[in-house]
Amino acid sequence: MKKLAKRLVPVRLFKALVPIWHLCNSVFYQFRYGFPARGIEVIGVTGTDGKTSTSTLITRMLRNSGKKVAMMTTISVDYGDGNGPVDNPSRLTTFGAAKLVNALKRMRQEGVKYLVLEVTSHALHQHRVWGVPISVAVMTNIGHEHLDYHGTFENYRDAKRLLFKHANKNSHGKRIGIVNAEDPSAELFAGDIANPVTYGMKQADLKAEKVKLTPAGSRYVAKIDGEEYRIDCH
Repeated sequence: MKKLAKRLVPVRLFKALVPIWHLCNSVFYQFRYGFPARGIEVIGVTGTDGKTSTSTLITRMLRNSGKKVAMMTTISVDYGDGNGPVDNPSRLTTFGAAKLVNALKRMRQEGVKYLVLEVTSHALHQHRVWGVPISVAVMTNIGHEHLDYHGTFENYRDAKRLLFKHANKNSHGKRIGIVNAEDPSAELFAGDIANPVTYGMKQADLKAEKVKLTPAGSRYVAKIDGEEYRIDCH
């Protein structure tokens, strides 16, 4: 259907209609299946680089603390069933409505309490995560990519900001935004959410010091609220 429409409809009109198409799909499937992500703490991760690595680290930290966690990234999907991640052959970072809702249904059936969800600018602009209650939004960094789709850097950046705005509207969530303090767009993202927390190596709420890279990973001291924590990443 979509391929046929792409052939028959002028390019500019098709591009304008795509977000509306996805929004209608999202609304339909979310209502049909009862908003399956409700009751799950959803952590959305966006940015130009580092989304999958960040999502994986968050998932491991939550799992190591005894939480029931699922994860969806460009590379793989972990349904939280104890079998580990399975390959994502489509390499579509954020699924379309039908596939996304089916995945969320399965996660809820598995008793998942946390979902780490990698979210792209395309998915945000196209309303693919409509009905998914983002509780915590994470921004890694914002570079100059996907301008063929968004047209300008500002459009691309503002599409990413939608994740923080969605989280801020979720009155049942934590309304926390994790922001890279050293990114030029940090102030904009922090201003989009009620409870911003910045991270970086200079001026930030969570500051990394004494960073050492080793063959096995990295080591640093994390400082936050006057406390220090030694962190080893492998």
